Amino acid sequence: MVVTERTIEFVKCSVQDGVWHICIDRPEKRNALTMPMFAAIADALKAADQRDDVRSILVTGTGNVFCAGHDLKSFEEWPQQSQDPVPIFLHTIADVRKPVVIAAHGSATGIGVTWLLHADWVVTSVDSVFRLPFIDLGIVPEAASTLLLQRAIGFSRAKRLLLGGEKFTGAEAYQWGLVAELSSNAEVYGRALERAKFLASKDPVILRCIKDWLHPSSEYHRRIDEEVIEINAAVGRSRKATEVI
Repeated sequence: MVVTERTIEFVKCSVQDGVWHICIDRPEKRNALTMPMFAAIADALKAADQRDDVRSILVTGTGNVFCAGHDLKSFEEWPQQSQDPVPIFLHTIADVRKPVVIAAHGSATGIGVTWLLHADWVVTSVDSVFRLPFIDLGIVPEAASTLLLQRAIGFSRAKRLLLGGEKFTGAEAYQWGLVAELSSNAEVYGRALERAKFLASKDPVILRCIKDWLHPSSEYHRRIDEEVIEINAAVGRSRKATEVI
């Protein structure tokens, strides 16, 4: 039986068989995240982590893509301080102790990609398209990705993707080690759900212990704070330049 927990605008949550399902539901905007969505997802992740009946977390997106990243209009709400939606979201994805599975179908951009670095199992398709466009937006990467990406795919590839901002495919992401599993695009959700159920069947105490060792979140939190400071500064410089023009 599915128990629907909450539906906040563009974010749906439900739980079944120990799997907490967070669905980003803004397909008309390619599931780009607004400030209320950042806050809602952070709240949902925290709630899942605290509930005894939740053993794993599944994150998906509605429509043809997983997540197009930060809604560009939301940059009007920067700078962001520590208790604002984006920093809270970033620290939350680094803090989740229950296993997180992400179904990254179609495409993912920006935070839609860096979020994958904090997941425990990512499923995508061969022809999915990913991009880290921060350099072209005039901001630094977020979500401690300058630490995590090089560990996941190697130093040279991380420089290529972060300094160049070029696109790469699901096949490359799998080959490099960014994602754990490939399937057909139509089966990404089903395979991710199977994996979430599989992880939900494991010993939660041992899972948490392993995850604590694999994800030393204190190191990530320091880098996240540094990144937010630099993004705030970049947004400030951009606004001053616009005012001068």
